[in-house]
Amino acid sequence: MIKAIRSLAEQMSARVAQPLHRIGDFADRNHMVLLWIIAILYKFVLDVLYIWVASPLYAYAGLTYVPNFLKYVIAFGMYFLMFAYLPKDERSVSAVLLHVQFAYIVAPMLTFYAFANGSNKYMLMVFICIIFQIFVARRGKGKQNPVYLKGLSSYVTVGLGVLMVAALAIPVLYNGFEGLKAFDFSYIYEMRANATYPPGFSYLFSWMSKAIVPFAAVMFLDKKRYGWAGLMVFLQVLMYMECGNKYVLFIIVPVIAVYYCAKSGHLIKLMYVGLCLLFLLLIPAYLMDIKGGHRLGVLGSFYVAVRAVFHPADNKFAMYECFSQFPKIFYSNGLIGKMLGLTYLYAGSEGQIIHAYNGGQFMSASMNTGYLGESYAQMGFVGMMLMSGLFGLILRAVESYNCRKTFCILTAVFVMFIINLNDIPLLTTIMSSGLAVILILAAVYLRKEKEEI
Repeated sequence: MIKAIRSLAEQMSARVAQPLHRIGDFADRNHMVLLWIIAILYKFVLDVLYIWVASPLYAYAGLTYVPNFLKYVIAFGMYFLMFAYLPKDERSVSAVLLHVQFAYIVAPMLTFYAFANGSNKYMLMVFICIIFQIFVARRGKGKQNPVYLKGLSSYVTVGLGVLMVAALAIPVLYNGFEGLKAFDFSYIYEMRANATYPPGFSYLFSWMSKAIVPFAAVMFLDKKRYGWAGLMVFLQVLMYMECGNKYVLFIIVPVIAVYYCAKSGHLIKLMYVGLCLLFLLLIPAYLMDIKGGHRLGVLGSFYVAVRAVFHPADNKFAMYECFSQFPKIFYSNGLIGKMLGLTYLYAGSEGQIIHAYNGGQFMSASMNTGYLGESYAQMGFVGMMLMSGLFGLILRAVESYNCRKTFCILTAVFVMFIINLNDIPLLTTIMSSGLAVILILAAVYLRKEKEEI
């Protein structure tokens, strides 16, 4: 019976594989044409999502609909030029990451700029920064010299195991265990506000939940050790139940999805198609449920169209408007400022400042803007260029580890940091969120195949 079931599964797999191979061959032959068609379609789908879903749902908090035809033409031209300059190699990690940033961070800003009367000056700054960033990332192609830390993998594995036990135990010892109550998304804010940790522990927990465990899950998947990969997913959920951070819960899903999509060799095209389908699904879901008084379509539209896509774009423009009038921060609010003896001029963080600038109660909430907004608040356009250049250099470093064997791993793991950058500054992503840790783990665990050395 087992042989019969296995034979039936192989036959069904072969039947599914044949049309998929034909589709893959067609996509290979028409790569550039398909990519351009999908990218242009994605621009229009984003625009419709803003007009029909995001703005009606959240106009009261900034996603206004004040369309400007001239700005729409300018935005479309910027979109066209940036996409034309983006590398389009489906087997390049840096190319994939640049497209993820373009689709998830930059394209929504262009839509917001055209439909919410965004600043011309700031949009031009973003355009220049992205072009500069692509230039830096592409300039290092063919000059990869990766750093490998040989002979350390067994020691690092044992050390990470010990740190994992500590990361799981300390939150329970300090705050108790909330269990399934953590899945009440309205309660988790109270849970996070009441949580206390020992000094420095937040870095360890963040590295574990946002970098090391997802990296381990993808590594085990790649080695076909599915039991260990499942354990990593379980640990990720467990860490969410301890901290109540939705990012920790949800990030493992796109990481695993990107890993399997990367195996197809058409990840960039699949990303644009997948986002188009998701956004097109949200439009009727929202329109039906808002009329019928149901929650599913409205709630899904809020978390995706508003919270994930367009609200961060709004925040970036708000950050520019605020700090184009008030003094820049010049990194006086962090470790760099302490090292240089700089004085921080404000009573709250930059996110709290722009929340108050937009009419909210000061210190009651913080608005996240990602590195394109935060770097302007720090040093203006110069700060944006510095962070864009640094990010381009990081992409070159990641690309240096790329080969046929490591492509899916690198792409899946580093995509989550691009998602991070829509809300979190680059330096914070490098240090607190674990980007630097992943680069170290890549040097410890990854190796180029012999024929590629």
